Amino acid sequence: MSTRRLAVVASTVAALVAVTGVSATAEPGPGIQSTTGVFVTGDWDGDGIDTAGWYFNPTGVWQLRNSNTDGQEDLSFTFGDTNEVGYPVVGDWDGDGDDTIGLVRGGTWLLRNSNTAGTPDVTFTYGDTGSNGRPVGRPVAGDWDGNGTDTPGLRRDNVWLLRNSNSTGGADGTFTYGDQYETGFEVVGDWNGDGYDTIGLVRAGNWFLRNSNSSGAADVAFSYGAEWPDHWPVPGDWDNNNTDTAGVAEPGTWFFRNSNTTGVAEIVFEFV
Repeated sequence: MSTRRLAVVASTVAALVAVTGVSATAEPGPGIQSTTGVFVTGDWDGDGIDTAGWYFNPTGVWQLRNSNTDGQEDLSFTFGDTNEVGYPVVGDWDGDGDDTIGLVRGGTWLLRNSNTAGTPDVTFTYGDTGSNGRPVGRPVAGDWDGNGTDTPGLRRDNVWLLRNSNSTGGADGTFTYGDQYETGFEVVGDWNGDGYDTIGLVRAGNWFLRNSNSSGAADVAFSYGAEWPDHWPVPGDWDNNNTDTAGVAEPGTWFFRNSNTTGVAEIVFEFV
């Protein structure tokens, strides 16, 4: 998501739709997994293009691909425990231009600066641990202040809590976006190419994106993809234009679009 970070088409949603008050459809949060693993995307090799990856909770194995084409993984390594309870996160934690992986266990963030097996390079506490050992709220990561480094965030219902450093402490920005008891997917990306990552929600194939990390109506709204569990939202910069756009995945097949508009996928490939 550092200045970077479907294709079933539903009916068009008018732009500037206010998110608050729109009915939400129950969908899972981050760490959600298909029958084969968790979908992730990131710029693994620093070429400016986000590409696909998998995280397999039962084994702690990550499999990442460096091109959005049919094929097998380019990188495979273990980071995490067997039957891992942590949520996978992806970001450029050290500002070197490469996205790398991490896990959030309860309120503890465990980040690695290379896509290899090993111990965390950065560990800190942000957020609380629930009774089930998972985070209270849904972890997100993005470059909130435009400095080229991705840092943590949480969404609790419709309250977003964003922090500008990978360290223990409180939120630097707090605002509401979405419904109370919000059940849509949270998504993060640089939707307008200004160098800042901002937030969004995806409800049953309807995308509601905001160009600032503040309360308000969606700046961009459109339909792309089918309702979960058929499609899982995975935004990214697929064409190296420093703007993140919509994508979805289903087990084995990925569908990416190069604009945040209703339409068909421009990139389709298989990666299992």
